[in-house]
Amino acid sequence: MLLLPLELDHIVLRKLHTGDLDAFLAYRTDPLVARFQGWETMTRQQATAFLECESRFDGFRPGHWSQLGIAMTKDDRLIGDAGVWLAEDGETAELGLSLARHVQGRGLGTEAVCALLQLILATTPAATVLAHADERNEPCLRALARAGMERCGIRSQVWKGEACTEVCFRAFRSAS
Repeated sequence: MLLLPLELDHIVLRKLHTGDLDAFLAYRTDPLVARFQGWETMTRQQATAFLECESRFDGFRPGHWSQLGIAMTKDDRLIGDAGVWLAEDGETAELGLSLARHVQGRGLGTEAVCALLQLILATTPAATVLAHADERNEPCLRALARAGMERCGIRSQVWKGEACTEVCFRAFRSAS
């Protein structure tokens, strides 16, 4: 059962839509936001097509990434987006998020990760949810830890031409 929009204290997880275009492009073209992300900057036309596609989200599908909007509860203004990938067998999911720089450092990333974990575990069979973050991305590392995800490993990578150490986090479905 789809649980969107998922409204929390400060943010709401919801479908993206073409009305988000300007806000989406504002943070997606910010080099400091993009630095640790797997996505590349999009043109206005590419972003419009992407938002149109993601506006049709109707649940997480095995073997696919899905993108959800992160908006402010008080005015529905888009401040970021979250990606969720569900493994082909449905047993594992991975999450990631991007937040506009002007809202970082206010606990909204932690709130978003908590909501994503809740949504993934409520709507998929995934028993394990993973997240990876560059060790230089300290706000992201803090948000993942504050949301209750545990560190489970590190690996060396070359990311966007830079050597880095990626920290892995995980959360498990409770055995209740």
